Amino acid sequence: MSTRSLEKALPVECIHEIISHLTHDCKALNSCLRTNRLFARLTAPLLYKNPWKYFEVEEEEELYKRELNPKGALLLRTYISCINEQPTESTEEGTSFSSSTIMDYVALTRHINIPILYRFLEVRIAATASCGDRSRKTQETFFALSEAFGNRCSNVESLVTCWHSAVDIFTSMVQKFPNIAHLDLLQYENTDETLKFITSNCKRLRVFKFTVRGCSAALLNSFLDSQEDGYLEELCIKITMAPRLLLAGLTPSVVAKITDLRINGLHIDHAMDNLRFRKLQSLDLSDCHSVDEKTFNALEFGQMITEINLSETKVSEEAIVALATHCKHNLRKLIMLPCGAADSVEQGIKALATHCPNLIEFRLDVIRVEIRAIMELVQSCKKLQILVLGGVDVNNEDSLLDELMHTICVNIGESICALDVREWTISDQAVIDLVSACHNLNKLVLRYCRNVNDDCITKICQNLAGTLRHLDVANCPLVTPNGIVTAEEELVNCRIIHASRLLL
Repeated sequence: MSTRSLEKALPVECIHEIISHLTHDCKALNSCLRTNRLFARLTAPLLYKNPWKYFEVEEEEELYKRELNPKGALLLRTYISCINEQPTESTEEGTSFSSSTIMDYVALTRHINIPILYRFLEVRIAATASCGDRSRKTQETFFALSEAFGNRCSNVESLVTCWHSAVDIFTSMVQKFPNIAHLDLLQYENTDETLKFITSNCKRLRVFKFTVRGCSAALLNSFLDSQEDGYLEELCIKITMAPRLLLAGLTPSVVAKITDLRINGLHIDHAMDNLRFRKLQSLDLSDCHSVDEKTFNALEFGQMITEINLSETKVSEEAIVALATHCKHNLRKLIMLPCGAADSVEQGIKALATHCPNLIEFRLDVIRVEIRAIMELVQSCKKLQILVLGGVDVNNEDSLLDELMHTICVNIGESICALDVREWTISDQAVIDLVSACHNLNKLVLRYCRNVNDDCITKICQNLAGTLRHLDVANCPLVTPNGIVTAEEELVNCRIIHASRLLL
């Protein structure tokens, strides 16, 4: 049915309801936006309400050339064009323009993510300006965009900010939109004055994320007590100094509200002992010292802990066993990448296999681990979606590696969507069997796998075309330039990392 026929057959409200079911698909929304004026008027508020959610911005490894989604430049161009237009007519959805820009997309935005905005802006300016002008032009454009959001948005539901945000931009936006429900200040230079200001202006936060540097426990208690009952659903606190002093100063009711606790690069020193985290869902202790079994034995998790990050910690095997014993069926995500565990964590992995069958993400990088233990984990955790074992010095026979690959195919072939087995000496046939069985893979890392060859590339193309979004075959000596050409032709919308894509 043509769009004109659809408009005649259905009321505008029905068409809007149909389009509203496409909010997960930015391509479909873009198509609707370009169909005709009616579809554009109905689609634009849905697409630009929170455009940032359509961009997966991850920190790239330093080894790779830095690349970003090219659509970010198009989003910025749209926003910048709005700044240069003068609004002439107001509508229920936003402000219209009489010239080439149909609507004021800035006014339609309800969610503002400054870190992503600034990163896209840096890339755009770098491509068009000389080195001497880049910083100045970036700042000028950023302030112009920030002012436009502050002046033109009729409402803001969430604000994610960072250190680039000037105090006057941040404060003016919070003052104008006191009913902001989501405030993320993890990357902002917070002070006592920041917390006092938020306490005075924000009373109905549903999500609050805050980095504690010099703020006192008393101020944090006062802020959380100022929030109206029943609103705060997610509280994330990142501690970057004196964790023991701060946590000891928090009231039991405040501790009970924390859902995400991050302590990074510090000595734990039993800072969490005997604290009752009734709602704690995520615990990040990356790069911390003195993480041992006492850390998890003394910590009262409650029944909600699902994610734990122990990256860059010298965690003991006994600590992993204690963690698995306490978390049990609740644990969904465990990151130990890289992890300075002493020698082996075989018993720790076996404990995870025994107590934590609901793991969906497991990332490991230790000195040595027995393949049999990983097999037990895979056989037990049949819902695993992300499995990272890159860099592990497995110190086992190559035949066992192929056996593990077979175990992955049999037990989690339907669920696995991201697999990293870099530096493994798995056979080419094991890779072929893997991609033939695991049809939902969207990320596959085979870097430094010396047996991966062009036949593997061909099978990857045959089985994962349209599904795979990231393929890393850098430093695979048997993969030829012809194999890479084939992959680039067959794997649509897939980022392919190979030797020529690495920084020299």
